[in-house]
Amino acid sequence: MGVAALAARRPGLRPSMAKPAPIRAILCPLDLAQHLLEVELTFPAGALVHGGVAAMPAWTPGSYLVRDYARFVDRVRVLDGLGERPLEKLDKQRWLLPATKGETTIRYRVYGNDLTVRTNHVDATHAQIIPASTFLYLEGQLERAIDVRFEGFPAAWKVASSLPSKAGAYLARDFDILVDSPFELGTFRMRSFKTGGTTFQLAFTGAHNGDEARMAQATQKIVEAAGTIFGGFPFHSYLFLFTFAPGLRGGLEHKDCTSLISDSHAFDRQEGYHALHQLVAHEFFHAWNVKRLHDPVLGPFDYSRENPTKMLWFHEGLTSYMEHVIVLRAGVVPWSHTSKELARCWSEQLQRPGRLEQSLEESSWDTWIRLYKPHEFSPNSSVSYYDKGELVAWLMDAALREGSRGKTGLPDLFSLLWTRHGETGLTDGDVRKGFQDLSEKDPAPFWETYISGRAELDASSLRRAFGLMMEAQAPWETLTPSEQQDSASVLRARSWTGLVLAANGPTVQNVIPGSPAATAGLSFGMEILAVDGWRTKGAAEVQRGLAQPGPGGRALVLASDRGRVFEAQVAVVESPERSHRLVPDPGASAIQKAAFEAAYGQPWPATPVKRGKRS
Repeated sequence: MGVAALAARRPGLRPSMAKPAPIRAILCPLDLAQHLLEVELTFPAGALVHGGVAAMPAWTPGSYLVRDYARFVDRVRVLDGLGERPLEKLDKQRWLLPATKGETTIRYRVYGNDLTVRTNHVDATHAQIIPASTFLYLEGQLERAIDVRFEGFPAAWKVASSLPSKAGAYLARDFDILVDSPFELGTFRMRSFKTGGTTFQLAFTGAHNGDEARMAQATQKIVEAAGTIFGGFPFHSYLFLFTFAPGLRGGLEHKDCTSLISDSHAFDRQEGYHALHQLVAHEFFHAWNVKRLHDPVLGPFDYSRENPTKMLWFHEGLTSYMEHVIVLRAGVVPWSHTSKELARCWSEQLQRPGRLEQSLEESSWDTWIRLYKPHEFSPNSSVSYYDKGELVAWLMDAALREGSRGKTGLPDLFSLLWTRHGETGLTDGDVRKGFQDLSEKDPAPFWETYISGRAELDASSLRRAFGLMMEAQAPWETLTPSEQQDSASVLRARSWTGLVLAANGPTVQNVIPGSPAATAGLSFGMEILAVDGWRTKGAAEVQRGLAQPGPGGRALVLASDRGRVFEAQVAVVESPERSHRLVPDPGASAIQKAAFEAAYGQPWPATPVKRGKRS
């Protein structure tokens, strides 16, 4: 996008061939143990001739929620000939800057004690700097470059950044680039490799029980598998920031790097590596899908407010599916694991009442107020464009394979869109056109069913395209052989009331609409004190008591609602819930098997023992 076009979208930006002088930023530790930093920004001469406004971003790209980063900032003051004095605050995230022809320096304090990929975390061991949560910007001058220096940190600490550096300063050519470039400071462990003319660096922070050499080797295979889809890499260097902490997991994509957080204790089992490899593949695929190939709404950004789009199902949901494709093609995750992941996601989606209430486009548009701010009723009224989007991407891959007799699939759609549109902007119409050209099918029915519509997921296309069947199993069918011989165990497995309990106690987490529990008047937050006269201290005791009468029976529940105790009769019915597993069709044709192998780079799976209901 040219400067003139940018100026039309961003108030205050005027077409100009001359680059304005950069803002100089210095970060210093105030008290690492107390998680405090000081930021000093010096605006160059001429930047504030008419005064200005310094603003803190309200959110960070890739995480679609207003986080109000200004809540971590205080002591904002200007330094001039009169010393230091507070700046006037205009609203929750903006400060008024005085007019001056010369340089202006401001300082402020930043608190960072939230170890996620979207917030700062600073302590005596390291400093993770998320620019959107750290740097004020000049309104109307987002095109101005920023030079960042770190001073006063422990002498043994290093800096990992995707930004170029010169004479100790890290250079961002504009604020958008700065926001897209997190920093890691500390005594991290660095590895690197080179492939396809691109240098990849991996910075590892934190203790863990894994093998970093294995992680690095898998990462190389992943980036090569992704690069093959797009015919190479759109950058000369790329940085992976790996951070390990107990119980945490997350990732956030950037244009030339990505931030990853993984559980420190996950690697005593193979599934821990599989989860990390999928996370690497997901965030790295974003280097194309959303960071370069994206809805025009998603960059350049308005950092002061929400930037809604209906296309997060494409940018996130399809990426969630492509992470499976990439790790399979890279050979770092086996099909046995992936098939369980896909079947689990399918089961969870079909048990979520909200799947029939909200479309993927609606989920995308409302992410700012719904996905990241769920309430008790959310499972009954909404879907995730990640989870349902992943499954719809799978069905889209199947539709493409079926239409092309196995020759092209979703990776080919991304390759085509990259060739046609690159970084020029991508619309829903562009995606539809690519789908139509590859599948030779009208895209409207698929979109109206799964993307703008709310239809039930249908696994039949998976069978037609890949020779894969989704086998549904009732709860009593998943019992062990010895349990199936026990009539009481079977009776309990058949029982259902629609009551969902919290994991940490006998508290109602959800009530399925239309279920016996809903009819009985049970609701969110109530505590189940007893069932049929027996005291219940945990969720397992509640569910065991409710299942005891069996389908057709009734249970007497003693519950508490905000301190008021009451009784309710709850009917017990046969469970409508089904879990699923993915099994190959023993009658699959050579074309179906070839389509599977073309899609996933793995041999078609052997046929297991058959049982359950298939679709």
